[in-house]
This record gives sequence, structure tokens and C-alpha cells, in this order.
Amino acid sequence: MRKVLAGLAIAAATAAAQPASAEIRALIVAVSQYTAPIPSLDGPPNDAAALKQVLVSQGAKDIVSLNDAQATRASIRTQLEALGKRAKPGDWVIFYYAGHGSQAKSNDPGETDGMDEFLPLSGFKVSKPDPNQFILDDDLHGWLVNFFPTSVNVLQIADACHSGTMNRSLVAASPFKRRSALDNPMAISLPPSPADPMAVAPAGDAPNLVYVGAAQDNQFALEGPLPRGDSPPRGLLTYALEGALQDRRPNGRLAADADDDGKLSLAELASSLETRTRELSSTQQWSSAAVPARNERSVIFQPLKPPPADERPVEVKPADDQAADLLGGKGPWASIPRGTPDLTWNAKEGWVTDNRGDRVAENLTSAEQLSGVIMKRKAVSQLAASADERRIKVAIGPRPKGQLYKAGESVDLAVTHKGGEAWLTAFNLAGDGTVQMLYPLQGDGDGRMVAGQTRVVMARTKVVPPFGVDNVVAIATPTEPKVLRAALARIDGKREAEVAAGLIRDELDAAKGQAAMSLGELYTGR
Repeated sequence: MRKVLAGLAIAAATAAAQPASAEIRALIVAVSQYTAPIPSLDGPPNDAAALKQVLVSQGAKDIVSLNDAQATRASIRTQLEALGKRAKPGDWVIFYYAGHGSQAKSNDPGETDGMDEFLPLSGFKVSKPDPNQFILDDDLHGWLVNFFPTSVNVLQIADACHSGTMNRSLVAASPFKRRSALDNPMAISLPPSPADPMAVAPAGDAPNLVYVGAAQDNQFALEGPLPRGDSPPRGLLTYALEGALQDRRPNGRLAADADDDGKLSLAELASSLETRTRELSSTQQWSSAAVPARNERSVIFQPLKPPPADERPVEVKPADDQAADLLGGKGPWASIPRGTPDLTWNAKEGWVTDNRGDRVAENLTSAEQLSGVIMKRKAVSQLAASADERRIKVAIGPRPKGQLYKAGESVDLAVTHKGGEAWLTAFNLAGDGTVQMLYPLQGDGDGRMVAGQTRVVMARTKVVPPFGVDNVVAIATPTEPKVLRAALARIDGKREAEVAAGLIRDELDAAKGQAAMSLGELYTGR
């Protein structure tokens, strides 16, 4: 369900210039307390507070908040209608919901999957659903269309999900909690919604709405401690939105500003959210987007002040005596005996897990190797901030994204590319930070892609050690990157992930928006 529960809906800017008196108005709904058996959540209040701070920084003054029991079908409808009456042409109206989303079996023949998508509110009871304690996606969509003329821009953010399946079984306990209310949506059916002509939208898409989903249809939207294991719980989508407005490259531009023009367009924001949610969740969740061509360059948010640098070293907890001894030496880590670490290391068995539950490296028995893992984590975070998956995307198959490949299994590596003539360069960052050149290798030519070429097969290979989390980095440049390739060749086979990331960021800056980079994740194990 893309319109409501999948995530972020961003209104298209009108073709005319915005009036100088245009304002930002918002309704923020945060539901964290639920009626059993629906589990309560921890993150919505934090997400709502963070979004309100963002909106205030953008000059918003007309902000209404509804929390938990305050949020009912009637109160949400009333506040949206009131916003519609206050809004003027050119205004931005933002509806934000953080909480559970769900599905239930439907009696509506128009629902092709036989399911109704809905927002369960704080007083929703599975045993006896009250029509005033849930909102169907179609009803909310109808309100947003009917209460707001196309001269008013509407931004809908729902950091929630309905149903789906995890792509990958984690090897350790995950700190993430899914924002899906029901494990078995077919077990209940909903009573009819109250009769409401304003909940019925005219046929066709509203021209002032663009949708970006928080998660794919077969995934859960997640919340968890971000950015570190001891951080407050946050919804991944809202946290990713903040990061897209804050993180910067060395040249001072927003990292998500792919064309380096000093503005964050809708298309750039949507692309950044997809990469960021995927990287934050270790490929358990990633957003999707549908931005009309005429709105791709529309701008909603101005950049936020970047947060202070996080100077705290990566915290590592030893899982055995051997790791404890090795962590007693110097390195880019802080050894902690208890609490929630960023990494956990068992040096005797050789495995390292992160705070998201993934085994990020195996056969890792030395402090030098651990340093490589830590440097690689930093490098991937830097690269993810600058990825532009509108123009280039790494495809890893044949399994679906995020699934585990075992030793000896075949892996297909390819990129899809949109745009004119370009030169493709790709390398892998292994779990321990080792740089491994992938393309072009001897026999591949110069890696030139002709205009209109949409897919390049880089390699078919088999899974071999080192096992863990690999990240494939691909960059398309407007000219042959001989200096970049020579530099990558010099560090091929070495644990130099941060050097490789710096080379890519320098190439992006030098290309001034004419180059594009993407990441792909590969999970391997014995």
C-alpha cells in the first residue's frame, strides 16, 4: 500500500512561483501506546519531536500535534479539514504519522489482494475494532485530496508499515522492532468506516502528490536505536530524512545533492532515502519512490545545520578472553565489558556481529583485521550518503536483496545505468575492509558504456572467504577515470576502505554532478 502506510508522500511544487507569504503547516500524529496484543512502540515520540524540530527550523509556525489517545479517526479528520481551511495557495501542508500500520482481510472487491491497509490507532482492539480507532488508506487519501486543492502542496509522511516478510534471517538478536501491528492480518476483518463523502477521492492521481515508500511490500518498516546501540529508538525513515538534510561532503554541499547545484531536489531526496534506509537496516528495509518527471527538481527542504562530529570511538564488546586481551591494545575502538556495543567480537571463533544482528565478518582473529572492519563501516556510511540510485544501481543476484549466499554459491554482479555515455568502475569492500577490484579487469576493455546502455554485467563469481558483509561500489563517470583506477589498483587487496571511499568522493566532487555512484550489499557465510 503505497499511498499511506508505505511511508513518505511528497507533494509536487506547482509550476508557478511560490508566493512570498507561503507557509508550512503541519499535523503530527505519534502513536506509541497500543492495546494488547498489539505491541507498543518506543520510537514514535522521538520521531515526532525530531520532525517538529526540522519543521520549526524551516520556519513552520502552524503545527498541531496529536499523541496516543488524542489521535482518533475523528480528531485526525477534524484537524486535516481545519488545515485545509487555513492553507493558502503555495503553502506546504504536512501530515505526519509515526506508529503501527497493518492490513486486514477486506470485503471490498476493489482490493485486488483481498486486504485493507489501515492505520491502527491507540485504542484499536483486535477483538472488536472500533471504526473511530483506525483509518483506512483510501479514507486518508480521500481527505488529503478533498481537503486540499492542487494549489496547496501536501507532504504526507507515514513512518509505518503494513505487512511483509524479512529478507534475511539474522545471526544474532536484532535491536529493531517492526512497525506492523498484526502477525496474521487475515485473522480479522474491519467494520465499515463511517459514511463520509470527503473520504472518497476522485479517480486518478492528485497532481500535487508524490509518493516515496518507507519499505518494500515484502518488508517491515523498522524502528531501533540510531545511530548507535545505546541511542534512543527512531524510525529508520524519519532518521534517514534528517540525515539527508544534514550530511555533507568535504566541499560543503549536502551529500545527497547529487548534481552539486546547492539544492536538494525531490528526486535526490527520494534516492537518498532509499540508500540510507537500506544501509541503516542492513538491507532489511529500503524505501521506494514515484516522482513525476515535472517535479523531480522541486525543492521542499532547505539544508539543516550539520550535527557536531561524533568523536566517540566505536565500542566493541569482547565475547571471549582472547578478544578481551586484543582489545586491551591501541586501536580505533573502545573496549566495553557490558552494555550495548557497536560490535561484538569473538576472536577465538573469528566472528564479529554488529548492533543490527548481522555477522559482518568471519575468520577475524587479529586487532589489525578488526581495525579494517571499523574503517570499512565508516567508509560505507560516507559512501551511502552520496549514492545516486536514480542513475546507477548495483544489482546482485540471483537471490533477492539481503539473502545470505553460502560458500561456493554463484553470485551475479551487474549495474543498471541511466544516462548518456559513461565509464564504469567498480570494486568490492570485503567484510574486513579489503579492497577488491571488480571492473574493468583484464579483458573488460575500458569500461565504456554507450548512451542508452542500461545494464552491464560485471562478473559472475563464487562465494569465498572472507565471509561477512561485502559492499560493492560502482561509479559511472563522464570521462575515463584513469587516475581513479590507478589509485584503486594500488590498494587492490589491501585493507584501505577509507582510502577507497575518499577516492570516490573526490571523483564525485571533481565531476560536479556529472558522475553517479551506487552501493550494493552482499551477505556471505559458511
